[in-house]
Amino acid sequence: MPNYKSRWDNYNFFFAYGILIPVFLVMLIFSDATAKEWLMVMFSLLGGITVLLLIIYFTTSYKIDGQYLRYSSFIFFGKIKIKNINKLEVGKTMYVGMKPAFARHGIIVRYNKYDEIYISPPDNNEFVEELLKINLKSRL
Repeated sequence: MPNYKSRWDNYNFFFAYGILIPVFLVMLIFSDATAKEWLMVMFSLLGGITVLLLIIYFTTSYKIDGQYLRYSSFIFFGKIKIKNINKLEVGKTMYVGMKPAFARHGIIVRYNKYDEIYISPPDNNEFVEELLKINLKSRL
């Protein structure tokens, strides 16, 4: 069965560093610490965030297997019964909620009555076609 990696989007790095670096610079201006101490702290935190983002990226994947859509991202994982999927919103981005994804403009999967999850496969259309094939087979 098909296995998909999450699509990469540099937005995550720009967002994290665009907020963190100015915060560190403001803290450096108003602190009594030496520049060397602040650089050590800043680089170790930025390095830690970079490593965490890379781990999340390399562990995020989706698998369509039989009647389930399985997702995993770092320590989060689960499965969704494909026949319980009510709606797929392609090309949208969800900012709040379960988001085992690493890019914008992915797919919002709405399933059961009120559940939703955001994923970002490499090719949205191919992924939707694969889900529709399995959903049509299960309804026959």
